[in-house]
Amino acid sequence: MSEGPPASQEGAFTRVMRHYAWRHRWSFAAGFFFLWLTNQLSVEIPIQIGAAIDALSKNQRQDALVPVLAVAAMGVGVIVVRTLSRSLIFNPGRDVEYELRADLFQRLLRLRADFYAGRTTGDLVNRASGDLTFARVLVGFGIMQVVNVSLALVLTGWKMLSISPWLTVLSVIPVVLAMGVVQLSVQKVMDLHRARQQQLGEMSDHVLGSFQGIATIQGFVAEDRFLERFSTHNEGLFKTSMVASVLGALAFPALLLAGSVAVYVVLAVGGPMAVRGELSVGDVAAFATLLGLLLPPLRSMGWMLSVVKRGQASLERIFEILDAPIASPEGPDPVRLPKGLAPGLRLRGLSFAYPDDPDHPVLQDLDLDIAPGQVVGVFGRTGSGKSTLLRVLARVFDPPAGSLTVRLGAVEADLCTVALEDWRAQVAVAPQRPFLFSDSIRDNVSLADDPDPADVARAVRLAALQPDLEAFPAGLDTVVGQRGIMLSGGQRQRVALARALFRKDARLLLLDDVLSAVDHETEQRLVASLSAGGGARPTTLIVSHRVSALRHADLIVVLEEGRIVDRGRHDTLVAKEGVYRDTFLAQRPDDHLPAPAGVDGPGAP
Repeated sequence: MSEGPPASQEGAFTRVMRHYAWRHRWSFAAGFFFLWLTNQLSVEIPIQIGAAIDALSKNQRQDALVPVLAVAAMGVGVIVVRTLSRSLIFNPGRDVEYELRADLFQRLLRLRADFYAGRTTGDLVNRASGDLTFARVLVGFGIMQVVNVSLALVLTGWKMLSISPWLTVLSVIPVVLAMGVVQLSVQKVMDLHRARQQQLGEMSDHVLGSFQGIATIQGFVAEDRFLERFSTHNEGLFKTSMVASVLGALAFPALLLAGSVAVYVVLAVGGPMAVRGELSVGDVAAFATLLGLLLPPLRSMGWMLSVVKRGQASLERIFEILDAPIASPEGPDPVRLPKGLAPGLRLRGLSFAYPDDPDHPVLQDLDLDIAPGQVVGVFGRTGSGKSTLLRVLARVFDPPAGSLTVRLGAVEADLCTVALEDWRAQVAVAPQRPFLFSDSIRDNVSLADDPDPADVARAVRLAALQPDLEAFPAGLDTVVGQRGIMLSGGQRQRVALARALFRKDARLLLLDDVLSAVDHETEQRLVASLSAGGGARPTTLIVSHRVSALRHADLIVVLEEGRIVDRGRHDTLVAKEGVYRDTFLAQRPDDHLPAPAGVDGPGAP
């Protein structure tokens, strides 16, 4: 799969022709040749018709037979060469659509979270569907029509001029005036098309969001509200489409009217010229037939201009994605990481704010050392920055340069200088809000085409998912539906946990409050297994609001408003005043946690 063209100052159409269509140039060239041959035969047919009419008017029936046979042969030839021209030009258009779609999807997979923060799903889906269709129409049918109309104008116009320059000028005047009207209308139609594409993206996003949240909508009886929002989007799209249609309906028939006026001019001016002997009857018939050949391409020019403008607008939207910069602080020569080693991490003055709200840091001045293979618990109230810390460690968002150092064996480097693909190969994440694909549980766990059944079974067992599978008739082959709608919230979390544990090669495990989805016995067994294994175990960070999940961690850090306000082992933290101890005392009756020395109960000092 190609990487797509680099960003440049070229126009969208020039770029697609240079980087995509040029590789199909020989197919286009052959198609254009047959297109020229089609028009050449087409303009020759009226001349032969005129010759036959002149021969018949002189009672030379034998002489009329040759042009008649020529017309029949040329008609068959037109069918053959027209079919060849369309095949040779249309097929590369579909190839270009295929290549653009592949590059667009590849780019979307590589773009980072800061790009998606400012985009809606509906808009991206519209660019990857409707805009690609218009791009294909432009490169295939649009280019063919431009060449076809140009050839028709030149060849037909030349034949008309050879018959009568004066009659040609008079008959073309109304057509030229109509073309001016159409050209003024096309630009307005294109502006409306851009607005329509934007509205379509917004409506698509609303529809997708409604489908994904259908259970919530129905559960809260909010159908009327969402229907009202849909009606607002739909009405705006309808009005824009209607204005564009009305404008086209008023402007494009001007060419039809111009064609009728041109035919009238031929009859009104050409007829008397034939009577005076300046033209033969066959010449007038040939001229009228040539004009008939010329009018369809002229009438299609309005639509053709619309296709070109619409395709250009769609290409611009597509190249906006292909040109979107991928945040790459590691530069062209990133640090490569060895495989199979648990990383150590050193945080020094780490502060972070989300790109859409840079004035409000979520993490502030974090200093922390994490040894290779260490199990670190991260505790804090809602909004304290726990999930944000894991996103920074996973490089969903990049930390500020110099604030986070990674150590793997002999390699020690600023995380921002490490090759992103190497780092992601080291990391397995189980997010707090897991995303499941509309696929089987097996495929959601492995994210692979042909996973090892033993590895899947191991991950399912560690994530305590086996009892749920036994309740499903299809077991691992159960399809979970859109975003896992067929599963409960706890089951979705356990599938996400199994997905993280499936990756045996991951040496940094980030668990974002997923242990709340398992019972206490399973929780303790899982935490114990993560704490075992000595130097071979991965470096693990466990975010949890349940103190019981953190009891066996080697180190617990307590976050408050994005700052580390306390740290230590479980026994140390519950023995002194603070939010961790308060939470421990509040949760102990439910979690059956033993009280450490010196702590007698909820009211103990």
